[in-house]
Amino acid sequence: MLNYKPRIYLYFSTILTFIFFFPFFLKGNIGSDWDSYALFGTFKNYEILKLYIPSRPPGFPMYELIVGLIITLSDLIHVSKEQLLLLFQFGLTISFNFLIYCFFKRFKNDNFLIYLIIVFSPIYLISGFSVIDYFLGSFFGFLGIYFTMFKYEIKYFNLYVSIFLFISISTRLSNLIFLIVILLYQSIYRKTYISSFKIFLITLFASSFFYYLFYSNLFSFYQSEEIYSQWSDLICMLNLTNTDHTVIDRLGRFILKQVPFLGTVGTILFIGNFLKFKIALKKESFYIFLLFIFFQLSFLRLPTEEGHLIPAFVALMILLRHSKNRAVFIILISVILSNFIDLKFFEVDKVDSASNITFAIKVEKGFLLEDYELRNSIGEKKEFHYENSQITLYDAWSKGCPNK
Repeated sequence: MLNYKPRIYLYFSTILTFIFFFPFFLKGNIGSDWDSYALFGTFKNYEILKLYIPSRPPGFPMYELIVGLIITLSDLIHVSKEQLLLLFQFGLTISFNFLIYCFFKRFKNDNFLIYLIIVFSPIYLISGFSVIDYFLGSFFGFLGIYFTMFKYEIKYFNLYVSIFLFISISTRLSNLIFLIVILLYQSIYRKTYISSFKIFLITLFASSFFYYLFYSNLFSFYQSEEIYSQWSDLICMLNLTNTDHTVIDRLGRFILKQVPFLGTVGTILFIGNFLKFKIALKKESFYIFLLFIFFQLSFLRLPTEEGHLIPAFVALMILLRHSKNRAVFIILISVILSNFIDLKFFEVDKVDSASNITFAIKVEKGFLLEDYELRNSIGEKKEFHYENSQITLYDAWSKGCPNK
């Protein structure tokens, strides 16, 4: 496979991704993260009360809207809403795989084994197979980067890039990082100042108006309940939650949550061989490096779910695309295996909200298998979780920002 034409890697990854996805689709459980169920709560609150309540601060309106539309469609055509949502996620996953493949094809002498490391990373697969916003925002953000770097001569270039960025930012506000990097690339590297200004203006206007449509609904509710009287009161939605960590706790989470991307063995091999890798930092690659740095810093602010780091992970692997030493193949094997079996060197008292950690080396279930079993366990009472998420969200937001 090492010497096959690039498209073989794409075919191989598509087939294997489908094989990994199929059990998740058959079970029809939307995710092991409670945020997936909160998306249903947002839909239900609007359906019942005509009130937009974000699934979590500060709101993810584009993805929340898509989830609502898919649920509505599933009722109309009498198809399982969970399976329809998972099919949407699978389509996003394959699309993102193809986009990353296109990045690798654009550069000469790239190692497509690194492409496979990306698409078979446990966190990449888990996020792709879960009803959560990470993939939608990342896909359109990188699509904007790709067009900016390689499609700048096409007609309506500024409009295309602005649309991609609008979707990405409307999905997740922190994806403003994609806009920042594109503006830097256009202004500094290409020196196309007018194009930069157009992209900035169109993206900012479209994204702001889209958020306004959703927030105005919530603000009207707060006004009617005499909770808030001015738009500036809604700034509390931008406040971070779960920030009461010490510096050591924050750094510990920040470091340990990077491990599942390659698995324990893969991470050890990656660190041990890092100096042997060939890192691309010239021309376009420098701005990919900025993506990596900015998203890492964003995650350091709030090191919670690993899915937040997908743009940083993809960017890092693209930077290492020229690396061709023997360790790359071994890391790839380790990454694939870590989905099903992994050498763990620590365990936490509670998934996603750990307060204690203990260190011990032992062989356990891999990350993808662990996620599959956990989401199925949660899914046994999914109808209760759907209803509870609607009630919980209303209770949390009805008296103002839950993170004020």
